[in-house]
Amino acid sequence: MKTSDLSQTGASSPQKILQNRSELFSSFAWTDYKAQLQNRVQGEKLERYFQLTPSERIGLQDTIRLNVSATPYYISLTDPEDIEDPIRKMILPREAETIFSPEESNDPLHEERLSPVKGLTHMYPDRVLLFTNHECSVYCRHCMRGRKVSDSKERMLSEDLEACFEYIESHPEIRDVVLSGGDPLNLSDSKIDWILERLEKIEHVKICRLGTRNPVTLPFRITYELCNIIESHNTDRLSIFCNTQFNHSKECTSEAKEAVLKLLKAGVSVGNQCVLLKGINDSGETMLELHKKLLELRIRAYYMYDPELIPGSRGFRTPLAKGIEIVGYLRGKIAGMGIPQFVNDLPGGGGKITLTPDWYLGYYKPERMHVFRSALRGTYHVSPEPPDSTMEDSYPEITLETWERISPDSLGAKEKKSYE
Repeated sequence: MKTSDLSQTGASSPQKILQNRSELFSSFAWTDYKAQLQNRVQGEKLERYFQLTPSERIGLQDTIRLNVSATPYYISLTDPEDIEDPIRKMILPREAETIFSPEESNDPLHEERLSPVKGLTHMYPDRVLLFTNHECSVYCRHCMRGRKVSDSKERMLSEDLEACFEYIESHPEIRDVVLSGGDPLNLSDSKIDWILERLEKIEHVKICRLGTRNPVTLPFRITYELCNIIESHNTDRLSIFCNTQFNHSKECTSEAKEAVLKLLKAGVSVGNQCVLLKGINDSGETMLELHKKLLELRIRAYYMYDPELIPGSRGFRTPLAKGIEIVGYLRGKIAGMGIPQFVNDLPGGGGKITLTPDWYLGYYKPERMHVFRSALRGTYHVSPEPPDSTMEDSYPEITLETWERISPDSLGAKEKKSYE
């Protein structure tokens, strides 16, 4: 739908919006990340760059979540005339974001309950999440930490971070630290250097993962100076990874690729954790295009998240079956390294689980055969259990009726018998 379809008064004309964008985009050094941050557009000032719908006006006025702000770079990726633009939907809140539904929670994963010290979540035995920073370059509307992000009361001071390091030092089972926020790469180079140095000095910490969306929303932040700092700590003592979040192929720009290449040259493997979002990427075709583009950017698929039950999130959530359907659609159409795991981070602090299509139908015990359905062709295939197996009782069994229906047309080990 184009802005010409909007019927409202007081909105800027499409021509005026284009003029405002041109003036903003040319008013500073475009590739200077600090200038991008200084020129972020906040709240209702976004009306200068979008012809707002009534729903967006209500969302801006009454959002119950985090602040509204976006970099000029990220705004430039949107089509100003398309109210269904996927990036626009991640920038501008809509009316659904003003409603706190009964099933929603400020902290659905119970991260605060699992926080032994401020800013640290210890959910899994061997890894922790370190909340380093409350700020982001763009405040994405689907952010699952809206209770903390953009809230100045959640600022992590050096003494807060030091308390986190002391906790990690006192727990030798912790070997993996995820730096999150907010965006850890919105910290200064010197602060990032200090954090990585502290982690590198903790003998039992072997892995550090940077959780950042800056390659998507502010790729100019990935400077050679920053990458030199990261590389200096990416040593035999500490292995540094990066997980980012591209949600739509429109975000896969040449600027993003340049940022990713800098990280790769610093020895940092880059993975992607997209979020399944209604009206943005909730189709097999859209997800396939995204993950094809990601491989061109040399980013491997990691997770596809089912959205969290955060306040005002009904407008983004899809049926659970939709994610399973999308994974099934991707299989056979792109290499395995381009297919994300569909995960649900269980409400109540249960951790992540993976959800997959039913490629495995079960075990037919009389013939000692496993039955599978091909993701590529939809055909049925059989494979025998090893003769010395002692685990036959651990498989879900298929019925005689199912076996007789599938067996005549199935492919696999059964075929070999006809030639023996």
